[in-house]
Formats: sequence, structure tokens, C-alpha cells
Amino acid sequence: MDATRLPELTVSQIRDQLSHLDAIDEALLHALEADTRAGVRNLALRERKRRKAEAAEQARLEAMLKLERTLWKKGIIHLAGVDEAGRGPLAGPVVAAAVILPPETLILGLNDSKALTPERREALFDQIHQVAIAIAVGQATPEEIDRWNILQATHHAMRRALKDLSVAPNRVLVDGNSLPESAYPELAIIGGDASSLSIAAASVIAKVTRDRQMLEYDRQFPVYGFAQHKGYGSADHLRALKQHGPCSIHRKSFSPVSEWVQDRSDDYRLFAQGIGEARSEEQLEAIGQAIASARDDLPIDEVEDLRKRYKKRLIAFNQTGPKGERIAAQEFTKKGYQILEQGFRAAGGEIDLIARKGNILAFVEVKTAATSRFGNPESWVPPAKQRQIGRIAQAYLHAHPSPNQTLRFDVVAIHLNQTPPLVHHIENAFRLER
Repeated sequence: MDATRLPELTVSQIRDQLSHLDAIDEALLHALEADTRAGVRNLALRERKRRKAEAAEQARLEAMLKLERTLWKKGIIHLAGVDEAGRGPLAGPVVAAAVILPPETLILGLNDSKALTPERREALFDQIHQVAIAIAVGQATPEEIDRWNILQATHHAMRRALKDLSVAPNRVLVDGNSLPESAYPELAIIGGDASSLSIAAASVIAKVTRDRQMLEYDRQFPVYGFAQHKGYGSADHLRALKQHGPCSIHRKSFSPVSEWVQDRSDDYRLFAQGIGEARSEEQLEAIGQAIASARDDLPIDEVEDLRKRYKKRLIAFNQTGPKGERIAAQEFTKKGYQILEQGFRAAGGEIDLIARKGNILAFVEVKTAATSRFGNPESWVPPAKQRQIGRIAQAYLHAHPSPNQTLRFDVVAIHLNQTPPLVHHIENAFRLER
């Protein structure tokens, strides 16, 4: 771009030409800054800010390689950064990751996983897998955590990850102040996930891996909300725990789970877990019959509490939204579709159904109305919701690649104010811009 021609161009034309340049040289930048038009000077200011941010990011990454470079210069090449995710939650495994990066690897934006958004972690997860020499993940189950305590379970997970590396590390860099005592030379680094790129890479791998597992557990145990809090003791999680009791992935040695477990009989815990995990009215009814058969062997207060839990769960099944989703799933099944997912959560949102028929993969939003007061339910999928559905679909396809599938976004409107309910299935209800 010729700096001498700037006065001949409009601000919009200058902006467009700058967008096609690989780099803006200093002479052109000075010319932009000297232009009499505020809009042009703002373009120069934006470039200066971008350069400053880029330099700061480069400096941050360089600082995070200081330790690695010291070791690389000594001929210690294969450095395994190790970190964990999930020491504090009330449920789910503790997951550890070990990552060996090639020397001098810089990954823009890589940082302690706690400082990153879920979307950024997912993107970095893929980048790390593309460039790493070796990656491995190990975990300890809730049962192992209860048996050993969380620190020892974390060390077990770290050793498992290191053992599964395809390349043996020359040195292990561990976040924190304690070592897993693996078969390799180790170095503990307090705050390592923010001061070592290798450890930061491990923190991202561990966090994303565990979060994805908790999404799977959320589908198995929907009443606890694991997709939102990932097993941590949020207010919603504690309320669900109080209402439904612990499930099989809760850590029985952690308070307040331990207090609840000690207060009830084994039969009560089994029945309460069954109520919480029931996925249909039929399953819930079967559990209710089992409770009725065993009620003479249970304390009166436990029978009464189970009865309350049963009623709450039954009410939940008959709420408008879930009822409409069940009707929609039945409609798709009648049409020959296979229901792959119900209530699939990812990317900060949820899609009601994912169904497949032949080479068609349908992402389905279900809208249910018990009254016509607020208009037709099929009109309740605004552009923002469509974009969110698109992000969820991308997350699903990332986890379940379907290269030969034709993607389709459907809306199913359920009108419960008619008998039987009116089902309006709109195929290709919207398309997403690429």
C-alpha cells in the first residue's frame, strides 16, 4: 500500500486495504498517524495497540519458557509438564495430564487453564495435540480418592499419566509443592501452571479431559447439574445433593457428602440414587414399586423422605419442557430416526435432541407450549439461539466426527393445549452462515 496515496482514499478504502496486508511497515504507520482524519489515525492507534498486545504476549510466553530453556541447554530435552484437574470437587475423578513439547515451542494464548475461557481451552487442547511430542492422561476414580485421600489419588493419577507417555521424559515438571514420586527425575514448581509452558499445556489437557467426562456424567445423572459446576460444591449442586442424595460418582469421604452417607441406610441410598437417575416415568415407577416392597424394612423417616423425592421427580417428568422433549423423541423414533443424544450440553448451552437417519444428522430444538397465549412455539428460536445451537453442534461433531453426514437444524413445536398434543416438525428450520 502506497503511503503517498492515502489522501486520495476514503477511510473505508484504507481500512479495506490494510486488512489485506500481511504486515504494516513503520513508514506506512507513521503516515496513518500523520493523516488529518480522525478515522485514519484511529486505524493507526488500533495497529499500535495490537503490536503492544502482541509484544506483551510474546514476552509472557518467553518468560514461561525460562525454566525449560535452562534445562534444554543442559541437554535435558524431553521435559514432561504435569498438572491435574479436579482435586476440589465433590464428585468425579481427579485427572492428571503429562505433556512433552518440542523445544522452543510457543503456543499463543497458552496459560494456566483456570485463566482461560472454556472455548479458549478447547481450541488450545487441539493445538497442543497438534504440536506435542507426547501426551498422556491418567486419573483416579472417586472410589480410589475415598480409599487413598485426594493427595495420594492425585499422585497415582500423575504416575499413570507419566507411565503412558509414548516418549520417556528426561525430567518431570510438576505444578505444586509435592511430587508424585514417579520413575523419572522430578521438579516441583509452585505456581507452575502460570510460569511453565509445559505445565500450562498439561493443565489445559487435564481440565478439558475432565470437563468432557463431567458432561458425560451429566447425561447419566441429570439431576445434579454436573455440566454446569463439574462436580464442585456450588449452591445448585448442594441443593441437588440434599434432594437426591449422592450418586455413584460422588466422593463419599468429602464433606458434606460424607455426612449425608453416614445418616442413611444402604437401602435408602440405593433407592434415592435410583430415583435421581431415572430417565423415564416407567423407570421411576419401577423404582417406586421396589420401594413399596421394601418399606417394612426401612425406617419410617427414610420411607417418608423417599416418598417426597419420588413425588418431586414425578412432577419434574411432567413439566412442560421435559414432556415435550419426550413427545418429540417418540415422534422422531416413529419416523425411523435413531436418538443419539437427549439434552446434550456443550459450549455453554444445550440442544434438546440429536438424531440420525441414514446420512442425515439432525440437531433438534424442541419448543413446547401449554397455551397459545404467547404465540406459536416454533417462533421461539431467535438468531442468537440459532448461533448457540451451531456452537453446540460443532462441539458435538468435535467429539463425534461425522464426515459423511448431512447436517440439519430442525425445530419441533409441541402444542400441549390440544388432545392429543399437536406435533409440528420443521425440517431445515434454519441454516447457519459459514
